[in-house]
Amino acid sequence: MLRHLAQPLVHCTPPPPSFAARSLHSSAPLWRGQAPTRRKRVSLDLINTLKSSGPQSSRQAALARLAQRAGNSRPSYGAGGAGRGGRGGYDNRKSSGPSTISRATLCHKLRQHLVEVWQGAPGSGGRPRRISPQIRSLASDLGVNEDELSRLTTKFSLQAAEAVPDEAWQERTKGESVPPAHTSFDMDEVAKTYIEEGPEEALWNASLAAFLAWVRTNVAVPPVQPNSSQSISTVTKLHLLASIADRRFAYEQYFSARQRRRKLILHVGPTNSGKTYNALVALARARTGAYAGPLRLLAHEVFTRFNEGKIGQEGKRVCNLVTGEEKRIVDPEAGLQSCTVEMFPLQKRLEVGVIDEIQMIGDPQRGAAWTAAVIGSTCDELHLCGEESVVELIQTIAAELGDECIVKRYQRLSPLVVAEKSLEGDLSKIRRGDCLVTFSRSNIFAFKRAVEQRTGLKVAVAYGGLPPEVREEQARAFNAGEFDVLVASDAVGMGLNLKIRRIVFESVHKFDGKNEIRLPTPQVKQIAGRAGRYGVHTPVSPSAPDFDPVEAGEAEDGKKAEQESTLGEVTTLDASDLPILREAMKEPIVQVRQASITAPPEAYKELYSILPASTPLSRVVSLSRAMTRTMPHYRSTGTGGIAFNTDTIAHIRPLTFEERYTFGLAPVNKRDAYVVESLMDFASSYAAGEPVFVDDWADKSGLFGLLERVDEAHAMRAELLADENAPKPTGDVKRSLISVFSPVTLSSLESNHRCLTLYLWLSYRLAPIFCDQKGARELRKRVEKAIETTLDGIKFERSDRSSGAKHKRAVASGMRV
Repeated sequence: MLRHLAQPLVHCTPPPPSFAARSLHSSAPLWRGQAPTRRKRVSLDLINTLKSSGPQSSRQAALARLAQRAGNSRPSYGAGGAGRGGRGGYDNRKSSGPSTISRATLCHKLRQHLVEVWQGAPGSGGRPRRISPQIRSLASDLGVNEDELSRLTTKFSLQAAEAVPDEAWQERTKGESVPPAHTSFDMDEVAKTYIEEGPEEALWNASLAAFLAWVRTNVAVPPVQPNSSQSISTVTKLHLLASIADRRFAYEQYFSARQRRRKLILHVGPTNSGKTYNALVALARARTGAYAGPLRLLAHEVFTRFNEGKIGQEGKRVCNLVTGEEKRIVDPEAGLQSCTVEMFPLQKRLEVGVIDEIQMIGDPQRGAAWTAAVIGSTCDELHLCGEESVVELIQTIAAELGDECIVKRYQRLSPLVVAEKSLEGDLSKIRRGDCLVTFSRSNIFAFKRAVEQRTGLKVAVAYGGLPPEVREEQARAFNAGEFDVLVASDAVGMGLNLKIRRIVFESVHKFDGKNEIRLPTPQVKQIAGRAGRYGVHTPVSPSAPDFDPVEAGEAEDGKKAEQESTLGEVTTLDASDLPILREAMKEPIVQVRQASITAPPEAYKELYSILPASTPLSRVVSLSRAMTRTMPHYRSTGTGGIAFNTDTIAHIRPLTFEERYTFGLAPVNKRDAYVVESLMDFASSYAAGEPVFVDDWADKSGLFGLLERVDEAHAMRAELLADENAPKPTGDVKRSLISVFSPVTLSSLESNHRCLTLYLWLSYRLAPIFCDQKGARELRKRVEKAIETTLDGIKFERSDRSSGAKHKRAVASGMRV
């Protein structure tokens, strides 16, 4: 056994991406903006003519050639080219602008951008102006004539530069209405993008959308000759592209929802106020309805509570579960459904819908799913639960849709206070019921070990990299008293209902990949709100939603429930952080001003069909986001990791647009090289028509061998712990156990769990190839058990904390026995 355990772990270090993954075409993003003009429609004849104007057979060959272009990307639209890591590819190190910029300075920079980029550099010796690299690249991407595009952009820039709303412009137009054909800019949106995403993104964003709006308003579409073999003109294509990207009236695509006047009921309040519970009671009383939450565990919890009759006094209700990677159909005729927000049944007529964590409607990654649920659901009553920060935005959307909007406000059921003192850096002051929040994986295990050594208390852990099931099991054990203290990342702020008496921030700053940044105020409040949950001593599930006072004390009378309401306290580990925490807790709520919105698959497909055959799907997504025009209370966002995913599999063929789009939406952590490699393997098998069986995949990857070593090490450790007189392990035994109970093993198990989750997600969409759901689900449970075993055996020591340092590292030092 020892010889077997001492063997190197086959799959503990995820393999690097293949050459194809490293050499994929890197596409630079385009940027969006707004220019309010009247909507125009392009004739179906024009669309059909354009769709049939170019050959499509060369697309797959062109995509295959992309894999051979190592490091060869198109020119960037911004100042930082692909070679500099500023624009090309999918480098996460997104540039950012200054913390603030004056209106006068911003107007000056926008006017300068319009002249330098859209007009081009002056020609020497009386020659015409030179076309800028950005416009040349745009012409290549759109598949239009470069000279004709340049003539249009020059005319546009002359008018647009005069329309930049600086003080001189405001003085000229004082008391006058701007003509409909006049170019205009939403400077508030430009300023926001300038600060959040950087100058190049913001200026290109605004000018590109304004240019397309200008073309539609000022340049007539040339007549289409039915029998002409001549290629489509630049102006015609620009008109069509602008029409596809017009999302100002996105709600019109949801025809069924627009046929009725719905009632939107907002339940808003802080964490632990019972807002979600009241919405669920309304759902329990309905004949048909659906709950949608941000996490699969929340959807599973609501599913379980409905089927067990634990929502109010309504008794058992048959409820189905639908998430991206799991479906549990208790009864095909069931009236209720619990799901993640992306799976909300928009086309199904329902009496009541409940959308949880509605403040995520502004999230740049997933917010578009909340927006679609709000504007597209066909519910008579739609209950929206979340923070006060979204009230004005939802009211604006409701007025736009012609829906009724009712706001119900809730107060926290138990008080929350900031402690007078910090822990002054002394971990021995950690007490039972505390949750220590830190912001790196290594710190989590370092503090786990340090707290156990200083206090003798048992410590559980919870962080985003853990599989949701393992995270919930750790939380359940903490709630049940099997652990005294919880050390967690910011993942504790959502989805876990924990019996926490006090939140202790190890720091109020975190490392964002480049710099130490202060925690955003909404995140501070969300995490702090986990302290003093109402009914803290009652048996609750760790993923249950907020409770109503009656629910919290349902086992006893209201008096006992009131006694079990506990004071929530929040503090910091270091004294220097406490004033910052106090300031954050006193700050007003940060309003969510814009709802995220993205183009539907049909729009991507239409755009994909009219661009040059060599255009990768990732660039189509970037182009769509850049050109999208919205109303001021919406903002265009991407579609998850579709750009990264589709570039990763760009060399794999044959795949249709729909198949590439499906793989693009798959849940892939792009920082996990093994998951990225598995995505390519899965896509290759699908393209070849070869079914993927989980046992074959696990055997090839070395997962079975890894699980066997964890099981054997666990059995050996159990024997050592069972014998009180047994000496502590030394020599080969200790080294063998350390080689298994290590962060490397834990990381490998987490990667394998993500791969199995990816397989399950694909199995619901591409079932003929990914046909082993049962095997994947069973193996994933084995991996979750192995992760729990490894967590129990890992021993870490905290590294020294230098003065003022907030980003720390920890080193593994052995096994806890």
